[in-house]
Amino acid sequence: MNKQKDFAIVDIETTGSHASGSRITEIAIVIHNGKKIIDRYETLINPDCPIPYNIQVLTGISPEMVESAPRFEDIAEDIFHLLQGKIFVAHNVNFDFSFIVKELKQAGYEWQAPKLCTVRLARKIIPGYKSYSLGKLCAQLDISIQNRHRAMGDTEATVKLFEILLKKDTDNYILQSIRKNTEHRLPPQVSGEDFAKIPETTGIYLFRNKKGKIIYVGKALNIKKRILSHFTGSNTSLQRQEFIRNISSIDFQESGTELMALLMECQLIKKHWPVYNKALKKYEPKFVLVHYQDIRGYDRLAISKAMPNLLGLQYFETANQANLYLSNLIRDFNLSPAFCTFFSPGNETKTIKSETKESPQDIISSNQLMSSAIDHLSNFNRSFILIDKGRRYEEQSYIYYKENKLFALGFIDSTLQWHAAEDIVSYQDKCISNYYMQQLVLDYAIKNPDKVYNLPRP
Repeated sequence: MNKQKDFAIVDIETTGSHASGSRITEIAIVIHNGKKIIDRYETLINPDCPIPYNIQVLTGISPEMVESAPRFEDIAEDIFHLLQGKIFVAHNVNFDFSFIVKELKQAGYEWQAPKLCTVRLARKIIPGYKSYSLGKLCAQLDISIQNRHRAMGDTEATVKLFEILLKKDTDNYILQSIRKNTEHRLPPQVSGEDFAKIPETTGIYLFRNKKGKIIYVGKALNIKKRILSHFTGSNTSLQRQEFIRNISSIDFQESGTELMALLMECQLIKKHWPVYNKALKKYEPKFVLVHYQDIRGYDRLAISKAMPNLLGLQYFETANQANLYLSNLIRDFNLSPAFCTFFSPGNETKTIKSETKESPQDIISSNQLMSSAIDHLSNFNRSFILIDKGRRYEEQSYIYYKENKLFALGFIDSTLQWHAAEDIVSYQDKCISNYYMQQLVLDYAIKNPDKVYNLPRP
């Protein structure tokens, strides 16, 4: 089967379901060469922490049983040498693997190994069963389990299951999985066949739970490679384990360019707000320049914290940027500082009065100056279409930026002849726009002017 490596078939019992906050209470390892068992090891382990009562009932392992047992650091060297150079096999492999990686690391051993999951292997090699839990699968295959929910009892049952899979694996699926060294890293619910269809191109990927709900959206220059990165490494945190366990299916969309991938990612996050996407919230603008008229009829400009549904003339990341922008407007258009409000930390807003005493201005003359400044801002409204490469040779991507807002994005035939936005833009391509997405497009347009087609103002 495999001339280079033996298999280490493993089961553990623990104080809880997550490696980050739980400990191992028992471990069993059976070394198998693909034909027969060549070594075995088992021991109780003192976890140095309480064993919850429900787990005592499930496993039969009590605090008294582990009181005189060795601690993991006392046997870490033995376990490391038993597992080193072997292919790690377990039923629902990521559970056992994550605990052992953490415990070995805490004991001073850096260990990694290729993994095989007998849940995944069984789904592929012997499909059609209603359940692939160890107990129900063994019952369906007439495999007897002695001492269920004890480490060696479950390990011996997994050995028998693995031997059946070895015999029935006429398509060499196990060998292919070892050689690819990828499928064993996927969550058990994710089909290897579906994963094989994922391209190594630029685009976005979507993780869904068992109900089909999107729980995470990501972008990547290499979709397949980026997806695999989620399932590698030795991070045993509770959040990461829950994240991986909740992934039941993976979708993807190619984008052609990184900019399109970023925009598509933002679009889906803003639409669905997946539970594991957090980062985009920090990209919302923090400050805004607003225009309003006071009760006396004077037009005013003010820097304010950005809030939902607060429409502004300009948006900014920091208060300093916003205040500097307003200062420049005052200078360039000879505005009265008395009618301009700056943002001041602690005081929220602050009206900066002129250092020299000003004579009262009538409403008309003051508002005329303000009108000039506001017209200047509106004249900076840009509309353009950005044309770039598509997902394949005969296609191009387009981004429609309309009056300082991202309006639509999509793909068109590269042979399409167009003269106006209406020739390109499709209704279903209209998109959600936000400050972050708009800045992405503007920055790209500045760096790539040859791809920008400016449109006349309406």
